[in-house]
Amino acid sequence: MYLAYYGFSRLPFQITPDAGFFFDSRGHSRALATITYGLSKNEGFVVVTGEVGAGKTTLIEYLLSSGWLKHTVSARINTTQLNSDTLLEFIAYAFGLKPQTASKAALLQELGRFFARSAESDRCALLIVDEAQGLSPNALEELRMLSNFQDHSQPLLQMLLVGQPEFRQRLRQAECEQIRQRVIASYHLGPLSGSDVSRYIEHRLHLAGWEASGWDSGEPLFTPDACAAIHTETGGVPRKVNRLCDRLLLYGFLENLRRLDADDVAEVIRDLRAEHLSDETVFQQPVPAGEVTYSPAPVNGHATFSAPNGGERAGNGSVIDATAVAMRDEERAELLRTVHELRQEVRHYRTKMARIMDAVSRSDNGTMNRQ
Repeated sequence: MYLAYYGFSRLPFQITPDAGFFFDSRGHSRALATITYGLSKNEGFVVVTGEVGAGKTTLIEYLLSSGWLKHTVSARINTTQLNSDTLLEFIAYAFGLKPQTASKAALLQELGRFFARSAESDRCALLIVDEAQGLSPNALEELRMLSNFQDHSQPLLQMLLVGQPEFRQRLRQAECEQIRQRVIASYHLGPLSGSDVSRYIEHRLHLAGWEASGWDSGEPLFTPDACAAIHTETGGVPRKVNRLCDRLLLYGFLENLRRLDADDVAEVIRDLRAEHLSDETVFQQPVPAGEVTYSPAPVNGHATFSAPNGGERAGNGSVIDATAVAMRDEERAELLRTVHELRQEVRHYRTKMARIMDAVSRSDNGTMNRQ
């Protein structure tokens, strides 16, 4: 929609992983170094973890497309919600095999022969398991058993396990001791730093075809304070950065802006929150001394209020002191204020949507006229 306005050849901030947009941040560079070191051992497990949207899949896509694995026979599976028997069949298909039976013994034999043939051609078999946190204990044990394949003390299969932080926690459990002992290298991919976010945005803009020289100002499209605000809002998580930047570009197109600053970021964040698409954190405020607090624990089947003097009043309407009534009045007033704010947000959102639809309509009419 906004490609021509900015002079893009493609969308710069899609949330779908794309190895062509790989950004070599300090964290991603260290992750790659860890993976390549571990894979050079041709045995055991290499583990990479990271938060949702941290760029793990993009990292693996880049690894597969960069030619670094040309000396391996690699297969990748993304679906891990499988039982152990189905997992073996899935792995066989991932390696290009066509098992004639789903028998576990037959699958193991066929996989073993395939791994041996790969080793004879000086190529190690590599299995990449994405979303590894979804593996059941039995499936994880099946992977450990596969790692036992060897020929004359030479391991025939190596595995790269990629997952969310809870997978790292699972590996610390006693039931995963045998797998943990076979981990050759591991790395946790963290979020981008503030300076990395600024370079990340510029990197993707230029890959998409944007050049500052093509604009009147010749200055960056995203101001430094905009990049700082984006980092604060997203925590440096690449996927969240992409989503916010994509909406910022749409906003800039609709408002005919030549630069995007922190105020524009704040405006778009308000829009996203109105659409319930922002990661706004709700903090529970501490209760000041002397105020009434609500206790969720039931007493004789009724909720209780703790009054300033420490006494309790039943929540069944039998006894309510003046302080509790005042609290309810204050809550009612706060609720009315919240409703008013929500109505304003809805009106603001409707106005924005009307402008977007008008822009789409004008864009469609222009396309039809050119045809």
